[in-house]
Amino acid sequence: MKQMTLQIMDSDVLVIGSGIAGLRAALEVSRRGKRALLVSKGPLGKANNTYLAGGLFAFGAESADVRAHIDKTLKSGRGLNNVALVEEFSKRAPSMVRELQEMGMSGEMHKTGLITRQSALIGGPKIAPPLVRACQDLGVQFLEGIMVTDLVTHDQSCNGAIGFHKRTGAVFGFPSRAVVLATGGAGSIYSQNNNAPGITGDGYFLGLAAGLELMDMEFVQFYPLVRAKGGQARMIVPAILADLGKITNRWGEDLKEKYDLREKPIALASRDRLARALFEEIAQGNGIDGAIHLDLRGVKDAAIPFNEKTIEVLKRNLFYHLAPVKIAPACHHTMGGLSIDMSGLTALRGLLAAGEVVGGIHGANRMGGNALSESLVFGALAGKAATEYADSVPTQRDFQTMAEEIAYKTFTREYGESAKPSMARSLMDRLGRILWEKAGIIRDERSLKESMDGIDSVLGELEGHRASNPLDLFRIFECRNAALSAKAIAVSALKRTESRGSHYRKDFPKENEDWLKHVYVRMNHGIPEISRVVSI
Repeated sequence: MKQMTLQIMDSDVLVIGSGIAGLRAALEVSRRGKRALLVSKGPLGKANNTYLAGGLFAFGAESADVRAHIDKTLKSGRGLNNVALVEEFSKRAPSMVRELQEMGMSGEMHKTGLITRQSALIGGPKIAPPLVRACQDLGVQFLEGIMVTDLVTHDQSCNGAIGFHKRTGAVFGFPSRAVVLATGGAGSIYSQNNNAPGITGDGYFLGLAAGLELMDMEFVQFYPLVRAKGGQARMIVPAILADLGKITNRWGEDLKEKYDLREKPIALASRDRLARALFEEIAQGNGIDGAIHLDLRGVKDAAIPFNEKTIEVLKRNLFYHLAPVKIAPACHHTMGGLSIDMSGLTALRGLLAAGEVVGGIHGANRMGGNALSESLVFGALAGKAATEYADSVPTQRDFQTMAEEIAYKTFTREYGESAKPSMARSLMDRLGRILWEKAGIIRDERSLKESMDGIDSVLGELEGHRASNPLDLFRIFECRNAALSAKAIAVSALKRTESRGSHYRKDFPKENEDWLKHVYVRMNHGIPEISRVVSI
């Protein structure tokens, strides 16, 4: 890296991330006549949670339905939602989803919104292609395989970013008048998750490193009904199947009866309680190969409220008519993140955010189907606001000088002779297990403190090693981002001494009205710490 050359790629607006929020932001920028550059770690529109989504866009089609959608969203959030943001996306979502349909996204309308499905029980593959084509038609520039390592800031403003290509090692400077963070959350840092592999908290790190706060990071959503295969929980099983089938442990006990889970649909209405029940049963050794059985063999096709084609897809993927389906809970979504205003602007001028990297919209728990809807809406709003901001500021003339200084510090210290190619992978695996066991579905003071010790150990070991090639460096950065995001989750969960929404403290099992508060973290000497607690 001594001969490092910084390749400059400029734009009016830089978008980081190619899920639904990033694509919609880039499209909006181009529609408004500005040059958009979208960079992503993986293949365009694929290596993200949009691609793996169940495909439900939750919204209300009529005015009364919009009000009902807002009310249900606030109920799920247990009093911690930013009401203005909820109302904004709920009102805009119907027309914006219809626009996606006009662009070529297929789907079926339901009472609660629109759902798109593919043969693998996911709807994401139908969502991104229309947006990608629209962006290409308007001249959006794309650059894949890029790990963004730093935001370039000056005088409380964001002037662009720095990144490198994970295969070639080429280092890039991205000067831009505005930047949109659409990097997703941090769900894949847990050992059991159904997220895309690269969802490692990259945007959380970039925001923290730029001096911003993260809010409500303790709220991590765990979905109970995920198919367990080969020791990993990945594919979501449709919620209705939990109501139709029998959920049993290795002793044949009916867990719906054992844990008094009666409200239907059980996987949604009792999502958190069911996830805790399955976690406890597996932790106590009552599972079968680390999973629980969902037995649907006695369920007739006529009882399943899907069309014939969907039922065949279910059979082909789950084989539920031949044997019990092995299920387990898994990390699904992170509700915390960066604070934004109604336009997607953060507290750092020129930096906007949209999608799962944002906190405050979903409160203590996200209502099913809201992730795609709000990401679509706030992606567009962030693109609009970024364009307007770009019109108001000049190009940063000394960007290259600042970027070269940052890049030199970032990259020269990460390469060295002591490189251990497998180190980052093994540390990431260890981090995932620590989070799952100590800061996951069931938490208490002791487990959270143990998780923090484990996270600190991972960070300490990570600091002592260097990469021998760009792919190793990529993995080191991902592991660092994951560990720092994990620390933000753990310190926030330790601070909140109650149970609310997705956050369950075994030592404080009740919801406490005195905790109608937001917990914020900020970087202190390179480590996330509690910065403030704010009452609503």
